[in-house]
Amino acid sequence: MNDETVSVVIPTYFRNERLREAIESVRAQTYEPIEIIVVDGSEEAHARPVAENYDVRYIPQDEDRGPHAGRSEGAQVAEGAYVNFLDDDDRFHPRKIEKQRSVLDANDEVGVVYCGIEWENGHPVLPDPDVRGDVLDRALMFDMTPSSPSTMLIDADVLDAILPFENLHGADDMGMKIELAQRCAFDFVDEPLVTKGDDGDGLGGSRENIEGRFTLVDRYRDLYDRHPPHVRRTAVGHTHLLDAELTLNRTVWSPRAIRQAALACYHVPGLPLSFAGYLVASVFGRPGRDVARGVYSALVLGDEHRGKIT
Repeated sequence: MNDETVSVVIPTYFRNERLREAIESVRAQTYEPIEIIVVDGSEEAHARPVAENYDVRYIPQDEDRGPHAGRSEGAQVAEGAYVNFLDDDDRFHPRKIEKQRSVLDANDEVGVVYCGIEWENGHPVLPDPDVRGDVLDRALMFDMTPSSPSTMLIDADVLDAILPFENLHGADDMGMKIELAQRCAFDFVDEPLVTKGDDGDGLGGSRENIEGRFTLVDRYRDLYDRHPPHVRRTAVGHTHLLDAELTLNRTVWSPRAIRQAALACYHVPGLPLSFAGYLVASVFGRPGRDVARGVYSALVLGDEHRGKIT
């Protein structure tokens, strides 16, 4: 292991043009040395021509097992003292690694440093100031946006303790953050240092993601029992709300969306106004949801969101 090297692992799947942009963003870093590892899940070495144009380590998989399996395979061969995963449709800002290494080097207890993100339309999402230090309760509540694989620089020793990753298609990064949060403190750089792609084919708003979240709640039952009841209730409530949102994204009106919104209100502590408003709006289907979302954004959210993606 090289104490100065940062390993960047990029899982990819039939997105060569995006992959080029991702690699270029790593090559443009002000920090060095950086090792780039590309793990290709296409089953046909689709990304090989791109990889051969750069000084990267290329790992073709014989079958697609999802991005988390690609991250796991890349991390297991990484030689750096720190590891950063990068989705192939995301891009680093030039000083990302430099700024995060400075934070890691300043505190031996910190094993993960994340940062804010910026959507391709320029909309930023910055860290919640409270999500640093011991973040296990927030990880269990699935409430750590914008902490994600692409934003996190991770101490390789901490990461090695949870390798290989168990594939939980759709909620893999949430399980990874729970495991990391049990082993180290988190910190962040309060800047949007990653541009997030928005190709619309990710798993974040998918049925697999919802099922994966419920699997995590069941898998970590004992851990939830050692935390105040609101931690589990928040995780379950937000997952039901995500189910309602996914349903309305796929159909104009659905009794399932109303039911899931009602379950979200039942589970989440304190019945926040946003949840109650969503339940009322869901009765009117997608048009009602869209109007309520616009009103909420105008009245409550500023131009610079913290810990929220809307």
